[in-house]
Order: sequence, then structure tokens, then C-alpha cells
Amino acid sequence: MSLGNKVGPVAMAVAAMLVSGLLNACSSAPQPQTTASAYFAAWAKQDWAAMQQLVWKPPGDFTAVNKAAFTSLGVHQATFAPGTTVTSGSKATEPFTQRLALTGVGTITIKSTLNLVLSQGHWLVTWSPATIAPQLRAGDHLALNVTWPARAPILGSGGTPLTSQGDVVTIGVEGSRIKDAKAVQAALVAAGATATQASDAIAAAKLHPTFFEPVFTVSQDRYNQLEPTIYPIPGTVFQSGNARSALTPGLAAGVVGTVGPITAQELGQLGAPYDATSTVGQTGLEQADERQLAGQPGATVTVANPSGTKVATVTTLAPHPGTPVTTTIDSTVQHAAEAALAGEKKSAALVAVNATSGDVLASVSANSGGFDQAIDGGFPPGSTFKVITSTALITRGLTPRSAASCPGTATVDGEVFHNAEGEAPVRTLLQAFTESCNTAFIKLATGHLTAPDLPAAATMLGVGRSLHLGLVSFDGSVPQPSDKADLAATSIGQGRVLMSPLSMAMVAAAADTGTVRSPQLVVGAPGSTTTGTATSQLPPNVVSDLHEMMASVVASGTAAGQGLPAGTYAKTGTAQYGTSTPLKIDAWLMGFKGDTAFACLVVNSNGNGGPTCGPIVARFLNDLP
Repeated sequence: MSLGNKVGPVAMAVAAMLVSGLLNACSSAPQPQTTASAYFAAWAKQDWAAMQQLVWKPPGDFTAVNKAAFTSLGVHQATFAPGTTVTSGSKATEPFTQRLALTGVGTITIKSTLNLVLSQGHWLVTWSPATIAPQLRAGDHLALNVTWPARAPILGSGGTPLTSQGDVVTIGVEGSRIKDAKAVQAALVAAGATATQASDAIAAAKLHPTFFEPVFTVSQDRYNQLEPTIYPIPGTVFQSGNARSALTPGLAAGVVGTVGPITAQELGQLGAPYDATSTVGQTGLEQADERQLAGQPGATVTVANPSGTKVATVTTLAPHPGTPVTTTIDSTVQHAAEAALAGEKKSAALVAVNATSGDVLASVSANSGGFDQAIDGGFPPGSTFKVITSTALITRGLTPRSAASCPGTATVDGEVFHNAEGEAPVRTLLQAFTESCNTAFIKLATGHLTAPDLPAAATMLGVGRSLHLGLVSFDGSVPQPSDKADLAATSIGQGRVLMSPLSMAMVAAAADTGTVRSPQLVVGAPGSTTTGTATSQLPPNVVSDLHEMMASVVASGTAAGQGLPAGTYAKTGTAQYGTSTPLKIDAWLMGFKGDTAFACLVVNSNGNGGPTCGPIVARFLNDLP
């Protein structure tokens, strides 16, 4: 029998073993184990040609059948453990155990038998499909059926579930039905999809006009609210089902996120064992912790006949359930925050943290197009930044009694600054803070501070850290002013200063307790610190002065008369931006009551911080137990 003229490395090794056996023929007869070992070595390397050279009368489909078996199962590594060989004349059998590592699934075990025959002085494998699996017959094929375990829950503080199973609707598009892509895009974003989700789905729908392209998934109740505006748009299509969803709309739009049918892009990123039928996290922690929550699927290897009918089960692999993701979200506080923003038509956010631990208790992003602006947004903070500017002034020796004035305008290096919230009589820093006088703060900052002082004060209060929440987040940015005019703008929270509602809530927490802590959201998130761990302490005079000044804002200043409960300390903010006349404004209110620190933002508001955010925060605080 010829071994062939051109062979690969494994085949050459096989030939060497056979030649070695012939050279030793004088001392011992050829052994079937030698051939079996060579066959297994070639099989492990998927060297079909080398395997075939060790087979007695191999069928024409030998390579195709073996290759198809590994391909259908997704084998990326194989090992073979031989058992005890039994020889009877010119025939031998060797039981063996296959351990096949399947991509994304795990390792399965298949027990089979290798049959051999002595032909012309050589032991060769007598192969059939049953060599691969005992149940496999000619014309049959192996199939892999993946079964996912129940998705692990996302939990709040105290182990309270933040997710549940229920009726959901997946909102998607179908290219053949789209008449106006821009109208579809606008409708999807208005319904809660991100611009990227909408544009990606529309682009995919153009490539596959008859396919359902999922955009995002909502609860049945939420769909009922959206149906009058989204259903009539040509090109939008809908699939109903029963699936996992966040307990509240605010959690679905933010921290918890959503799950939905996998997209082509997600399938490319996740790979096996995910397939086109998988449901995966789309946003929030559902997406960030997809693999932890989904767990490891189980698998069943079956034999199917040519018509696709299952005829036998070869082996099974048990699934490994995912593990819960535990957060610091307090469901009671979260409900209060969402209720406070209910009915708000503008894009808005509200964050609440435990000032003594840094735990994020509630986070709501409303009307934000799917963007978690409460945690990851960057906005000019306006006059709420005066808490940081006041900290810088106090560390330079000023006190709430230090002299100040509030002229109608302040000109710095040719740039004219105005007041955003009125020009009440001001004689002290305390009064300037209470009335939120821009010109007073500009005069004090340019007269007493240097360029590094404001970034240093921001750092003192914990701004600008690398956060480890378990979600993408933004902790604020306070660049060093480049000149006097930039220093003036920075001092009133304009210029290049950006803060997220979370970062401003943490500033309020530091002012409350005098202790700077890192915020905590996902328990055990990589890089996170132990809950309650302090990173630094504020000077006692800074804490006492800020308390006096923030109490005055609520008692008689820009937050007075808004229904804030007794014991609330706060600072309002009105950030101006854009080129329109009048300028657009973002309304802010940050502060604390007891050990609950908060920050509220309304984007492109119709009014200033006090009258816009004051009633929202009042509803929130008054609703807490």
C-alpha cells in the first residue's frame, strides 16, 4: 500500500512510526496501538489527509464527513484518550474518549471505538461515521443545540430585584416598508432609541429590505404609551414576546438598561455561542455585564438524518447559570426620583447618593434619547459651580462675611459678563452666594484666585476622578483657565467647565459630610473601592461655611419658596449656552438633606434653576420615607 508522494508534517510522522514498526519487525510484530496513536494525533490537529492515509479503503466522503462534524459542533480543540486495545487475530478494537472544546460552550465528552485491521503487514483503521460517534450512520450529521440558562437578575440594595419577566415589544424597522428614512429616524429617537440604534437599524434595513431589524425593546405598558406616535410611521414594525425588562422606565432608560434581539454587529462582537436567535443586553448593565448575566449555555449534541429529523442524542452538557449583578440602587429612592420627574417634557436627569457611603441610590435620565446623561452626561454646571468657587475662596482666607458687590455687569479682558438670576443687593460673599450673583463671584475670583485654584478646589471636592461604577461615566472636567476672562467664566460654571449630574451630586455629598468619597454603583465592579471608603477630608471651615451658605439659598435665596423641606441645603444653577437670542439655558439644583445628596438637571429649560428644578427636588425629597 502506498502512503503517497506528497504528505504533510503529521503524515510524515505517521510514516516514520510505520517504518519504525517495520524495522523492528524482527523483534516484534506491528502493534495496532501505533496506528491508533498516529490517527488520534492527526485527528486532534484536524489533519484529514494524514488521517485518511491510516484508513483501510477510505470512502470518498471521508474528509467531508469528519470536517463537517467538527465544523457543526464548533470544535476549536480536541484531545483523545485511548482505552485498552483488544486484538483478535487480524482485527483489533480500541475504545477511546473524545474531549471536544466547543467555542463559547465548553467541553463535551463522546465515547467511541476505533476499529482496526491488519492489512499487508500494517494496522489500518476500518472507518465508518460511527467512529466519530456510535450513533452516527452514513448520510446522518451531527447537530449542536445550545440552551441558555435563565438570565441572572440585576439587584438593588438589600437584594431587591430590579428586573422581571413580562410582556415586551421589540420595536424595529423593515426596509421594504420605509418611505421616509428621516421620519423613521426621528420617530424612533423620540420613542427612546439612541440616534445610533436608529441609524444602524435603518442602514441594515436598506441592505436586507425584507428582514426585521430590531432597534430596542420596551415593556408592553411602555409600548401602549408609544403606539399612537410610533405605529403609524411607515417602516416601523413590531414583535411581541415575553422577556426580561427593568422594573421601571427610569431603570430601563439608564442603569439597568434593556435586552433585545441580537444585531449583526453584536453577533460579530460576541461570537459563539451566540447566534442570530439570541437575546442580549442592549443598554445599561444588561449590555455591560452581558456575559456575567447570561452565563454559559448548555448543549446537546444530536444525530439528525438527511431530512433533519433528530434520530439520537450523543451527549449533553449542563448549562452554568450566570451570576447576579448587585447595585446600590435603592428601589424606594429610585421610585421617588422617577415620580418627581414624571410629566417633565424636557430632557432631564436626577441623581441621588448616600452622602455617608457614596452609594448611588437613584439615577434617572428622562427624555434623553437612550443616553444615560445622569451618569455620563457632560453639561456646563452654571452657578452650582459656585460651591467649588466658594471652596477656593475660603481656602484663600475669605469667609461668608467677606465683602462683595453685585454690579449689573463685569468686564474682564474686554469680555462682558451679566447676571443670570437678578441683581439683589449684595454686600458679602454669603449674600452673593444666596442670590447667585455672577458679577460678584467674577470680581472675587479674579481678585483673589489664580488659574490653578479652581481646578485644585474641584479636585479637593472629588471632581475629575476615574470612576469605577461598572458603567461608562463622567466625573466632570475643570480645565485650568487660560487667562483672566477664562478664569471669570470658570468661576460661574461656564467656559469649558463640564459636570455630570452624578459628579455634582458627589460634590454635594462632600459638602454635606466633609468627607470626599468615590461613588459606588455596581458592588464589586473592577477597580471600585469598598463602600464608604473616604478618599480625603475637607477643611472644617470649608464645610461649616458651605453649610451656612447653602442653607441661606433655601431660606431666602434663589431656591426659596419652591417647597423644599426643612433641613435642605442647596445651590441653584442656570447655565447659558449657544448663539440664539435669548441664549439657551440648562437649569440645575444640587444639594443635600440628611445623608441624601442630590443633583437635578433640566436641559434647554424654560426657566432658571430655582423655579425649574426646585419643585422637582421638593417632590423627590418629600416622597422619601
